[in-house]
Amino acid sequence: MGRFGDDKIEEVRSRADIVEIVGAHVRLRRAGRNFVGLCPFHNEKTPSFSVNAERGFFHCFGCGAGGSVFNFIMRVEGLTFPEAVRSLARKYGVTLPQHDQSGPAAGEREAMLKASEVAAEFFAHVLWNTADGALARDYLKSRGISVETARAFMIGFAPSRPASLAKALERRGLRDAGVKVGLVKKDGDGAYDMFRARVMFPIRDAQGRAIAFGGRVLDARIPKYINSPESPLYSKARTLYGLFEARQAISSSASSGKDRAIIVEGYFDVIALWQAGFKEAVAGCGTALTVEQLRALGRYTKQVIACFDGDAAGRKASMRALEIFLQAGLLGRGIFIPSGFDPDTFVRERGAAAFAEMTEKSELLVDYFLSEQAGEARGSIAERARAANRVAEMLKLVDDPFQFDLLARKAADLLSIGEEVLRKEARGPQSRSTPSRFTRDRAAAANPPAASSGDAGSKAEIGLVAIALLHPELRAEIASSDASANFEEIRLGGVLADLCRTDEAYTALEQWTAERLSAEEQSRISEFAVGPLTDDIGDDTEKNPNELGKCRALVADYVGALERRRHAHELGRLRQSAAEVSARDSEPGEAAAAAQAVITHRRQGQG
Repeated sequence: MGRFGDDKIEEVRSRADIVEIVGAHVRLRRAGRNFVGLCPFHNEKTPSFSVNAERGFFHCFGCGAGGSVFNFIMRVEGLTFPEAVRSLARKYGVTLPQHDQSGPAAGEREAMLKASEVAAEFFAHVLWNTADGALARDYLKSRGISVETARAFMIGFAPSRPASLAKALERRGLRDAGVKVGLVKKDGDGAYDMFRARVMFPIRDAQGRAIAFGGRVLDARIPKYINSPESPLYSKARTLYGLFEARQAISSSASSGKDRAIIVEGYFDVIALWQAGFKEAVAGCGTALTVEQLRALGRYTKQVIACFDGDAAGRKASMRALEIFLQAGLLGRGIFIPSGFDPDTFVRERGAAAFAEMTEKSELLVDYFLSEQAGEARGSIAERARAANRVAEMLKLVDDPFQFDLLARKAADLLSIGEEVLRKEARGPQSRSTPSRFTRDRAAAANPPAASSGDAGSKAEIGLVAIALLHPELRAEIASSDASANFEEIRLGGVLADLCRTDEAYTALEQWTAERLSAEEQSRISEFAVGPLTDDIGDDTEKNPNELGKCRALVADYVGALERRRHAHELGRLRQSAAEVSARDSEPGEAAAAAQAVITHRRQGQG
């Protein structure tokens, strides 16, 4: 039914303990038959996030996020369904076919990942176990990097010999894959290493797999650093160095409300802060911070602190960063490192306590921006108008209506200008209470409606699919009701019809539902699996006919809701037809016949 055999997916799901997986990111406590905690996908103070271990589903009643253990991994690590399956399979020791139905492209990707893995192991071996790595070991020691820290980040060393790695990859049949990820360059019939005589920093994805490398010289050669080129595995605009190492620290502190990430510039900045206890540090992989990098980080925390130089250039850089933060949906905070230091040297020379004090005093970037504009607006009217225009341009980037409202008030007060004028310039002719279409669309995507929202017909459609999925013993009864014919969402009706033709358990339909249902629909189904309805229906319906009766009654309610909606729509069409006939000044008999049809249909619907 999909890219992997259903038996393999079910084996992965049965071994993957959803409480353990979620618990690595959320502090959970038992509450009845479920486990509850603070949602990792939106900020909240009261737990609305639930996990049902028996069924293997999670759901947040605050933002609507939900699904199976695979959906959770997809959300927190930004993976596709097949990648989530492979990630959990590796963790729980399930062997998946080397060549599955995902085609040649997936085979090439696996080869590239394997080549990167071999390279990381090769570089680490050279650093720690050969004479070639002696100078590099001394260099790391001079930078204050312990062996434990270096091993945690898989730091290695590329020997100076021109084809050492190329030969190692060729012996494993991975030379071409090494070329594709920039580890090796072809030279006629031969090949040579891209990195030579450099300390190597593997760049890992959120799953901990090496996808690229950075290399630093030990002498005065130029360039000091070279990095892997872009490849099918690696996009520098979307990748953060240290994210794999940092995400555990970020999520483990989320329940205390102190979750955060610290963004720095370089590999050594991340490593030095990690070693000093700031394990939430990450760095961009390009020359400038990108919206994509911040959005990736925003999946783990909304509290992001960026480090800037304390000089004038650093202050200007913070203003440029504000625009990137706002486009990513984050406000962002900033700290300014004293001149002559970077995070690496600062924490080594002045200590972790001094750096911690700076982070505690971090300032919202938008507050710093507004104070700067307020300072420039103290001159002439023209200067004040220019400052107001800059603030309005900034406000255009704020999608969250509550943040927009608060910032508009604060900005108008600081600049001593009319608040409504500022709002109008930033939002156009819309009223202050009406968010832009982009804002509404984004909010809808970020917060899908729960199953209880919307009209009764919409709830009935997703409810029938959920019950059919979770209770195979009721599929025949649902099919006999012909409820799918009354679905307004035709595609979803087809899903229900196909579901009722199989007797497979929902655990064997994981991949099928991932392919047939949208993320929102899967989230809404999860509410049925972990919400109050679960407590009413129970799991062992075969042994508890009373519970099965409750579930059957719910099916009848949903079927009835769909029929009532169909009757209402037909009645509306008949009324419209009668009105159109009357409007055309038709013969009295014709109008009377149309009116009688409306009355007859209404009586049939009530009967």
